[in-house]
Amino acid sequence: MARGMVTIGRLEHIALPGIGVGRVEAKIDTGAFRSALHYQALKLSTKDGIRRLVVTFQMGGVRKVKVFRSYKRVTVKSSNGESSRRYLISTQVKLNGHIVRTQATLFDRSDMKYQVLLGRKFLRGRFVVDVSRKNVLG
Repeated sequence: MARGMVTIGRLEHIALPGIGVGRVEAKIDTGAFRSALHYQALKLSTKDGIRRLVVTFQMGGVRKVKVFRSYKRVTVKSSNGESSRRYLISTQVKLNGHIVRTQATLFDRSDMKYQVLLGRKFLRGRFVVDVSRKNVLG
């Protein structure tokens, strides 16, 4: 194992303190470049001439509305080869005692088993994935 790297499993319980989610199960996806978060609703609004992204999250049994003043749109290519435009935000992910600021795209994952994917950009230089294990960090 690389020096200073923490071993995690293919699934881990995380917190998203910047969004107000205390615990949700995340899928560790080494095939994905960026991380992705499930959103329930989103809209653009303007206040005092400043555009904001208003996002409603519902995950881990919690519903939270969060306003992002800093965001951008990126093109994401899915595993089936289709490209789509998604909003990209920055937030914190807490994995046991490890707090990492990372970028995540927003995507309606209501049809998928896991509401959070953690991709290579989040993992790089910090974590090694043991795909035979789950919830290594508790």
